[in-house]
Amino acid sequence: MQNHRIGYIRLSIQWYKNCSKHHILKLFRGRKLDMLRKTALVLFLTLVSLSAFAFDQADFNNCLGNYAEAISQAAYLASEKAGSAEKQAFEGAADRADKAERSIRDIISKIESTRDFETAQNTLAAFAAGSDLNAHTVAVVEKLLQQRAGFISGSAAIAPEINLSTSGRAAANPEVLMNKRQRRLVMIEIPVVEAVISFTDTDKNRRLDNLKNIFSRHNCRILSDNSDDSNGLTHTFYFSGRKFVVDAILGHFGGDLVQNDMKAVVRLTTGGFWSGKKSVDFKIAPASGKSVMGELSWYKSVVEKDPTRYLADNHYKELATLGSLENVAGEKKLQLKNALAEIWVMSKNGSQRNAVYFSKIDLGDVYVDAR
Repeated sequence: MQNHRIGYIRLSIQWYKNCSKHHILKLFRGRKLDMLRKTALVLFLTLVSLSAFAFDQADFNNCLGNYAEAISQAAYLASEKAGSAEKQAFEGAADRADKAERSIRDIISKIESTRDFETAQNTLAAFAAGSDLNAHTVAVVEKLLQQRAGFISGSAAIAPEINLSTSGRAAANPEVLMNKRQRRLVMIEIPVVEAVISFTDTDKNRRLDNLKNIFSRHNCRILSDNSDDSNGLTHTFYFSGRKFVVDAILGHFGGDLVQNDMKAVVRLTTGGFWSGKKSVDFKIAPASGKSVMGELSWYKSVVEKDPTRYLADNHYKELATLGSLENVAGEKKLQLKNALAEIWVMSKNGSQRNAVYFSKIDLGDVYVDAR
Protein backbone atom coordinates (compact mmCIF):
# COMPACT_ATOMS: atom_id res chain seq x y z
CA MET A 1 0.00 0.00 0.00
CA GLN A 2 2.85 2.33 0.88
CA ASN A 3 4.49 1.61 -2.51
CA HIS A 4 1.27 2.56 -4.34
CA ARG A 5 1.10 5.86 -2.49
CA ILE A 6 4.72 6.70 -3.26
CA GLY A 7 4.12 5.82 -6.94
CA TYR A 8 1.14 8.15 -7.05
CA ILE A 9 3.21 11.01 -5.66
CA ARG A 10 5.96 10.38 -8.23
CA LEU A 11 3.42 10.41 -11.11
CA SER A 12 1.93 13.66 -9.82
CA ILE A 13 5.36 15.30 -9.64
CA GLN A 14 6.25 14.03 -13.12
CA TRP A 15 2.96 15.46 -14.50
CA TYR A 16 3.85 18.85 -13.05
CA LYS A 17 7.32 18.73 -14.65
CA ASN A 18 5.91 17.78 -18.06
CA CYS A 19 3.45 20.68 -18.11
CA SER A 20 4.66 23.80 -19.86
CA LYS A 21 4.41 27.15 -18.12
CA HIS A 22 2.01 28.33 -20.82
CA HIS A 23 -0.28 25.33 -20.32
CA ILE A 24 -0.42 25.84 -16.56
CA LEU A 25 -1.28 29.51 -16.96
CA LYS A 26 -3.99 28.57 -19.45
CA LEU A 27 -5.51 26.11 -16.97
CA PHE A 28 -5.60 28.80 -14.32
CA ARG A 29 -7.29 31.23 -16.70
CA GLY A 30 -9.87 28.77 -18.01
CA ARG A 31 -12.78 26.82 -16.68
CA LYS A 32 -10.43 24.15 -15.36
CA LEU A 33 -9.28 26.45 -12.55
CA ASP A 34 -11.62 24.90 -9.95
CA MET A 35 -10.67 21.40 -11.02
CA LEU A 36 -6.97 22.20 -10.75
CA ARG A 37 -7.46 23.65 -7.28
CA LYS A 38 -9.25 20.50 -6.19
CA THR A 39 -6.50 18.32 -7.64
CA ALA A 40 -3.81 20.35 -5.86
CA LEU A 41 -5.76 20.14 -2.58
CA VAL A 42 -6.13 16.36 -2.87
CA LEU A 43 -2.42 16.01 -3.63
CA PHE A 44 -1.51 18.19 -0.64
CA LEU A 45 -3.76 16.22 1.75
CA THR A 46 -2.29 12.98 0.40
CA LEU A 47 1.23 14.21 1.11
CA VAL A 48 0.25 15.28 4.64
CA SER A 49 -1.46 11.98 5.40
CA LEU A 50 1.54 9.93 4.34
CA SER A 51 4.14 9.28 7.02
CA ALA A 52 7.59 8.04 6.15
CA PHE A 53 8.37 7.72 9.87
CA ALA A 54 8.43 4.24 11.32
CA PHE A 55 8.76 4.13 15.12
CA ASP A 56 12.01 2.34 15.99
CA GLN A 57 11.46 0.79 19.40
CA ALA A 58 15.09 -0.34 19.76
CA ASP A 59 16.45 3.11 18.96
CA PHE A 60 13.99 4.73 21.39
CA ASN A 61 15.03 2.30 24.13
CA ASN A 62 18.72 2.99 23.46
CA CYS A 63 18.12 6.76 23.70
CA LEU A 64 16.33 6.23 27.01
CA GLY A 65 19.37 4.37 28.34
CA ASN A 66 21.74 7.16 27.30
CA TYR A 67 19.44 9.75 28.84
CA ALA A 68 19.19 7.84 32.11
CA GLU A 69 22.97 7.51 32.39
CA ALA A 70 23.49 11.24 31.79
CA ILE A 71 20.76 12.15 34.29
CA SER A 72 22.33 9.89 36.91
CA GLN A 73 25.78 11.46 36.61
CA ALA A 74 24.47 15.03 36.66
CA ALA A 75 22.14 14.31 39.58
CA TYR A 76 24.84 12.60 41.60
CA LEU A 77 27.34 15.42 41.09
CA ALA A 78 24.66 17.94 42.06
CA SER A 79 23.76 15.96 45.20
CA GLU A 80 27.42 15.99 46.23
CA LYS A 81 27.32 19.81 46.20
CA ALA A 82 30.52 19.94 44.18
CA GLY A 83 32.66 23.06 44.58
CA SER A 84 34.20 25.15 41.85
CA ALA A 85 36.78 22.45 41.15
CA GLU A 86 34.04 20.06 40.08
CA LYS A 87 31.89 22.55 38.14
CA GLN A 88 33.43 21.50 34.85
CA ALA A 89 32.58 17.85 35.53
CA PHE A 90 28.97 18.71 36.39
CA GLU A 91 28.61 20.89 33.28
CA GLY A 92 29.91 18.03 31.14
CA ALA A 93 27.35 15.62 32.58
CA ALA A 94 24.58 18.20 32.15
CA ASP A 95 25.58 18.75 28.51
CA ARG A 96 25.39 14.99 27.86
CA ALA A 97 21.92 14.94 29.43
CA ASP A 98 20.77 17.80 27.18
CA LYS A 99 22.14 16.02 24.10
CA ALA A 100 20.39 12.77 25.05
CA GLU A 101 17.12 14.64 25.64
CA ARG A 102 17.34 16.25 22.20
CA SER A 103 17.66 12.79 20.62
CA ILE A 104 14.49 11.66 22.41
CA ARG A 105 12.66 14.85 21.42
CA ASP A 106 13.59 14.22 17.78
CA ILE A 107 12.04 10.75 17.91
CA ILE A 108 8.89 11.88 19.74
CA SER A 109 8.37 14.84 17.41
CA LYS A 110 7.87 12.42 14.50
CA ILE A 111 5.19 10.30 16.19
CA GLU A 112 1.80 10.76 14.54
CA SER A 113 -0.18 7.53 14.62
CA THR A 114 -2.04 6.03 17.57
CA ARG A 115 -0.11 2.80 17.07
CA ASP A 116 3.25 4.59 17.47
CA PHE A 117 2.00 6.33 20.62
CA GLU A 118 0.99 2.95 22.08
CA THR A 119 4.39 1.47 21.20
CA ALA A 120 6.17 4.41 22.85
CA GLN A 121 4.05 4.00 26.01
CA ASN A 122 4.76 0.27 26.19
CA THR A 123 8.48 0.93 25.74
CA LEU A 124 8.46 3.46 28.55
CA ALA A 125 6.56 1.13 30.89
CA ALA A 126 9.01 -1.72 30.25
CA PHE A 127 12.01 0.58 30.68
CA ALA A 128 10.67 2.06 33.94
CA ALA A 129 10.46 -1.38 35.52
CA GLY A 130 14.25 -1.76 35.36
CA SER A 131 15.28 0.53 38.24
CA ASP A 132 14.54 3.70 40.19
CA LEU A 133 16.79 5.55 37.76
CA ASN A 134 14.77 4.26 34.80
CA ALA A 135 11.50 5.21 36.48
CA HIS A 136 12.81 8.72 37.10
CA THR A 137 13.86 9.01 33.45
CA VAL A 138 10.45 7.83 32.25
CA ALA A 139 8.75 10.44 34.44
CA VAL A 140 10.63 13.09 32.45
CA VAL A 141 10.10 11.53 29.01
CA GLU A 142 6.38 10.94 29.58
CA LYS A 143 5.90 14.71 29.79
CA LEU A 144 7.48 15.07 26.35
CA LEU A 145 5.18 12.38 24.98
CA GLN A 146 2.19 14.07 26.55
CA GLN A 147 3.12 17.38 24.94
CA ARG A 148 3.34 15.68 21.55
CA ALA A 149 -0.03 14.04 22.07
CA GLY A 150 -1.58 17.39 22.94
CA PHE A 151 -0.11 18.93 19.79
CA ILE A 152 -1.35 16.12 17.55
CA SER A 153 -4.80 16.19 19.15
CA GLY A 154 -5.22 19.74 17.92
CA SER A 155 -4.88 18.57 14.31
CA ALA A 156 -7.84 17.57 12.16
CA ALA A 157 -5.75 14.80 10.58
CA ILE A 158 -5.46 12.65 13.71
CA ALA A 159 -6.59 12.94 17.30
CA PRO A 160 -5.32 9.98 19.35
CA GLU A 161 -6.42 9.45 22.92
CA ILE A 162 -3.28 9.15 25.01
CA ASN A 163 -3.38 7.51 28.40
CA LEU A 164 0.15 7.78 29.77
CA SER A 165 1.49 5.00 31.96
CA THR A 166 1.90 5.47 35.70
CA SER A 167 5.28 3.76 35.71
CA GLY A 168 7.32 6.96 35.79
CA ARG A 169 8.09 8.41 39.19
CA ALA A 170 10.51 11.24 39.92
CA ALA A 171 13.12 10.51 42.57
CA ALA A 172 12.90 12.62 45.72
CA ASN A 173 16.65 12.36 46.35
CA PRO A 174 19.08 12.47 43.40
CA GLU A 175 21.57 10.15 45.12
CA VAL A 176 19.21 7.17 44.79
CA LEU A 177 19.61 7.32 41.02
CA MET A 178 23.00 5.61 41.13
CA ASN A 179 24.23 2.47 42.79
CA LYS A 180 27.58 2.34 44.61
CA ARG A 181 29.44 0.98 41.61
CA GLN A 182 28.18 3.80 39.38
CA ARG A 183 29.18 6.39 41.98
CA ARG A 184 32.72 4.98 42.12
CA LEU A 185 32.94 5.10 38.33
CA VAL A 186 31.91 8.75 38.28
CA MET A 187 34.49 9.70 40.89
CA ILE A 188 37.20 7.74 39.08
CA GLU A 189 36.22 8.99 35.63
CA ILE A 190 35.88 12.72 36.21
CA PRO A 191 37.77 14.04 39.27
CA VAL A 192 38.62 17.62 38.30
CA VAL A 193 40.88 19.96 40.28
CA GLU A 194 42.22 23.49 39.86
CA ALA A 195 45.83 24.60 40.21
CA VAL A 196 48.28 27.45 39.63
CA ILE A 197 51.76 27.01 38.14
CA SER A 198 54.42 29.61 37.41
CA PHE A 199 57.72 29.34 35.51
CA THR A 200 60.35 31.45 33.80
CA ASP A 201 61.08 31.11 30.10
CA THR A 202 63.35 32.43 27.39
CA ASP A 203 62.31 34.70 24.56
CA LYS A 204 61.78 31.58 22.40
CA ASN A 205 58.92 30.43 24.72
CA ARG A 206 59.86 26.76 24.52
CA ARG A 207 58.55 25.85 27.96
CA LEU A 208 55.39 27.88 27.29
CA ASP A 209 54.73 26.08 24.00
CA ASN A 210 55.39 22.71 25.65
CA LEU A 211 52.92 23.47 28.45
CA LYS A 212 50.20 24.59 26.03
CA ASN A 213 50.63 21.32 24.11
CA ILE A 214 50.17 19.40 27.38
CA PHE A 215 47.03 21.40 28.17
CA SER A 216 45.63 20.69 24.70
CA ARG A 217 46.50 17.00 24.73
CA HIS A 218 44.95 16.36 28.17
CA ASN A 219 41.91 18.67 27.82
CA CYS A 220 43.01 21.08 30.54
CA ARG A 221 41.06 24.32 30.70
CA ILE A 222 42.93 27.61 31.19
CA LEU A 223 40.91 29.75 33.61
CA SER A 224 43.32 32.70 33.69
CA ASP A 225 46.91 33.49 32.73
CA ASN A 226 49.32 36.35 33.28
CA SER A 227 52.90 37.22 32.36
CA ASP A 228 55.42 39.39 34.21
CA ASP A 229 58.71 40.66 32.77
CA SER A 230 59.89 42.80 35.69
CA ASN A 231 62.63 40.34 36.62
CA GLY A 232 62.85 37.79 33.82
CA LEU A 233 59.87 36.63 31.82
CA THR A 234 57.50 34.73 34.13
CA HIS A 235 54.33 32.97 32.95
CA THR A 236 51.58 32.01 35.41
CA PHE A 237 48.57 29.82 34.63
CA TYR A 238 45.43 29.12 36.62
CA PHE A 239 43.89 25.99 35.10
CA SER A 240 41.71 22.95 35.73
CA GLY A 241 42.03 19.34 34.63
CA ARG A 242 41.82 15.71 35.67
CA LYS A 243 43.60 15.16 38.95
CA PHE A 244 46.22 12.70 37.72
CA VAL A 245 47.15 15.13 34.90
CA VAL A 246 47.34 18.12 37.26
CA ASP A 247 49.44 16.14 39.74
CA ALA A 248 51.94 15.30 36.98
CA ILE A 249 52.13 18.94 35.83
CA LEU A 250 52.66 20.20 39.39
CA GLY A 251 55.35 17.57 39.88
CA HIS A 252 57.25 18.95 36.89
CA PHE A 253 56.59 22.70 37.10
CA GLY A 254 55.76 23.11 40.80
CA GLY A 255 52.77 25.15 41.94
CA ASP A 256 49.70 25.08 44.18
CA LEU A 257 46.34 23.35 44.15
CA VAL A 258 43.53 25.90 44.43
CA GLN A 259 40.59 25.29 46.77
CA ASN A 260 38.82 28.66 47.06
CA ASP A 261 41.86 30.05 48.87
CA MET A 262 43.22 32.72 46.51
CA LYS A 263 44.46 36.01 47.92
CA ALA A 264 44.95 39.47 46.41
CA VAL A 265 46.90 42.68 46.74
CA VAL A 266 45.28 46.00 45.85
CA ARG A 267 47.68 48.92 45.42
CA LEU A 268 45.91 52.28 45.51
CA THR A 269 47.89 55.33 44.41
CA THR A 270 46.62 58.91 44.77
CA GLY A 271 47.99 62.43 44.22
CA GLY A 272 49.78 64.03 41.33
CA PHE A 273 52.84 65.92 40.14
CA TRP A 274 52.41 68.94 42.42
CA SER A 275 51.06 67.29 45.57
CA GLY A 276 53.18 64.16 45.29
CA LYS A 277 51.95 60.60 44.99
CA LYS A 278 51.16 58.22 47.82
CA SER A 279 50.52 54.48 47.62
CA VAL A 280 49.26 51.82 50.01
CA ASP A 281 49.14 48.07 49.42
CA PHE A 282 45.99 46.41 50.79
CA LYS A 283 46.19 42.66 51.34
CA ILE A 284 42.97 40.66 50.96
CA ALA A 285 42.51 36.99 51.87
CA PRO A 286 39.39 34.82 52.33
CA ALA A 287 37.98 34.97 55.85
CA SER A 288 37.16 31.84 57.78
CA GLY A 289 33.85 30.43 56.63
CA LYS A 290 33.74 32.69 53.55
CA SER A 291 35.44 30.55 50.93
CA VAL A 292 33.67 32.44 48.13
CA MET A 293 36.13 35.27 48.82
CA GLY A 294 38.91 33.00 47.63
CA GLU A 295 37.54 32.65 44.11
CA LEU A 296 38.89 34.64 41.18
CA SER A 297 35.32 35.48 40.15
CA TRP A 298 34.72 37.13 43.54
CA TYR A 299 37.76 39.40 43.20
CA LYS A 300 36.60 40.40 39.71
CA SER A 301 32.97 41.04 40.61
CA VAL A 302 33.48 42.72 44.01
CA VAL A 303 36.97 44.19 44.40
CA GLU A 304 37.78 45.03 40.77
CA LYS A 305 34.29 46.35 40.04
CA ASP A 306 34.53 49.05 42.76
CA PRO A 307 37.87 48.91 44.62
CA THR A 308 37.47 52.14 46.62
CA ARG A 309 34.06 51.07 47.92
CA TYR A 310 35.40 47.71 49.08
CA LEU A 311 38.42 49.35 50.72
CA ALA A 312 36.24 52.00 52.37
CA ASP A 313 34.01 49.30 53.85
CA ASN A 314 36.85 47.07 55.05
CA HIS A 315 40.09 49.12 55.28
CA TYR A 316 38.97 52.70 55.88
CA LYS A 317 41.74 53.62 58.34
CA GLU A 318 44.49 52.85 55.81
CA LEU A 319 42.47 54.34 52.96
CA ALA A 320 42.10 57.65 54.82
CA THR A 321 45.88 58.18 54.69
CA LEU A 322 45.62 58.56 50.89
CA GLY A 323 43.01 61.34 50.84
CA SER A 324 41.69 64.45 52.50
CA LEU A 325 38.37 65.29 54.13
CA GLU A 326 36.09 67.60 52.17
CA ASN A 327 32.64 69.04 52.80
CA VAL A 328 30.36 68.20 49.90
CA ALA A 329 26.75 69.44 50.08
CA GLY A 330 26.89 69.43 53.86
CA GLU A 331 28.34 65.93 54.13
CA LYS A 332 31.86 64.91 55.00
CA LYS A 333 33.59 63.03 52.23
CA LEU A 334 37.03 61.49 51.83
CA GLN A 335 38.48 62.76 48.56
CA LEU A 336 40.96 60.57 46.68
CA LYS A 337 42.53 62.60 43.88
CA ASN A 338 43.77 60.95 40.68
CA ALA A 339 43.21 57.50 42.17
CA LEU A 340 44.82 54.55 40.40
CA ALA A 341 44.06 50.94 41.45
CA GLU A 342 46.27 47.96 40.62
CA ILE A 343 45.00 44.50 41.53
CA TRP A 344 46.98 41.26 41.68
CA VAL A 345 45.19 37.94 42.37
CA MET A 346 47.40 34.95 43.25
CA SER A 347 47.42 31.52 44.84
CA LYS A 348 47.74 31.17 48.61
CA ASN A 349 51.54 30.78 48.33
CA GLY A 350 51.96 33.15 45.39
CA SER A 351 53.35 36.66 45.07
CA GLN A 352 52.59 39.65 42.86
CA ARG A 353 55.25 38.46 40.41
CA ASN A 354 53.39 35.22 39.73
CA ALA A 355 49.80 36.51 39.98
CA VAL A 356 47.22 34.65 37.89
CA TYR A 357 45.35 37.89 37.20
CA PHE A 358 46.37 41.56 37.01
CA SER A 359 44.21 44.62 36.47
CA LYS A 360 45.00 48.33 36.36
CA ILE A 361 42.16 50.86 36.69
CA ASP A 362 42.37 54.66 36.42
CA LEU A 363 39.63 55.88 38.77
CA GLY A 364 40.22 59.63 38.62
CA ASP A 365 38.91 61.74 41.51
CA VAL A 366 36.83 59.63 43.89
CA TYR A 367 34.69 60.60 46.90
CA VAL A 368 33.71 58.10 49.60
CA ASP A 369 31.73 58.60 52.78
CA ALA A 370 33.93 59.71 55.67
CA ARG A 371 33.90 57.59 58.79
